[in-house]
Formats: sequence, structure tokens, C-alpha cells
Amino acid sequence: MRKMLLSFKPDVYNKIYTGIKIFEHRRNFPDEPIMAYMYVSKPVRAITGIVILNNRHRLIDWENEFNNDKQALKRIYEYKKYYRYAMEISEFQETNRISLDDLKKDIEDFVTPQSYIYLDNRPTLLKYMEKKIVRKGLNIKHDFSSITSDQICRC
Repeated sequence: MRKMLLSFKPDVYNKIYTGIKIFEHRRNFPDEPIMAYMYVSKPVRAITGIVILNNRHRLIDWENEFNNDKQALKRIYEYKKYYRYAMEISEFQETNRISLDDLKKDIEDFVTPQSYIYLDNRPTLLKYMEKKIVRKGLNIKHDFSSITSDQICRC
């Protein structure tokens, strides 16, 4: 499974943390399972969790699949203005915090990603995170054996 550092706004992180948000929407996203360290932007400015992302869905496919649900279509059309894909958040794991100050101090060329960066291209950063991250606290797993129209394009 590829690993990445993925940026989130605090409100989005909180929705994942509470289990409300079960899909991560992005304009561009790989079509493979991903383990992502979650960097939360201002005012948090820290890595605070891990998500496992699986099964990329194209919003246009959902448009066809859920064409009999007017509310779902309305949400899909709205999301399509900004995104093309949704990835299932199959698991969220809370971790200890690694602050931006510590990342910049310990990793010479660290820059927060605008969206995401692959860590296989950054072996020093990957080793650092694998050494420093401690899984603790909340762990949420979602079941996607049946996706319903009321679950899509929310949050």
C-alpha cells in the first residue's frame, strides 16, 4: 500500500474524526489503496492521524448509478464543481501530534503539501513519520459493502 502525506482543513478533519465524513473527495487522486498521514492545517498545524483510503469512485459514475434520487443528484452536481473522485475512508486512526515546527526542525526540506505528497519519493520523511507516529485513541472503521445514495457527496 502506498503512503502519502495528505492535507486537511480542521473542519474536514473533525468530520472524519467524528465518523460523519466517510468519503474523501479530491479533484485528482490515485486509483489504488492509500495509507495517508493526516496533516491538519492552521490553526492545528500538525500531523494528527492516519486514514486508509480504498476504492476510488468517479462522481460521474455515481451520477448514473443514483439517477433516481433527486437529492443525491443535486449533491453530486454540486460536488462535481470541485471534485472528480471520492475515496472510501475505510479506517481512521488517531495518533500523537507532530507539530509543523517539529517537522521543519527535524526534516530539513519539509514543506506542507497543498493537497498530498507521496512518501515513497521522500524516504527520510517516511522513516521519520514511521518512527515518530504513535497510534492511540480513537479508531473508526467503515463498512462499504453497500453504498446508498444518502451516504454520497456529504460533508
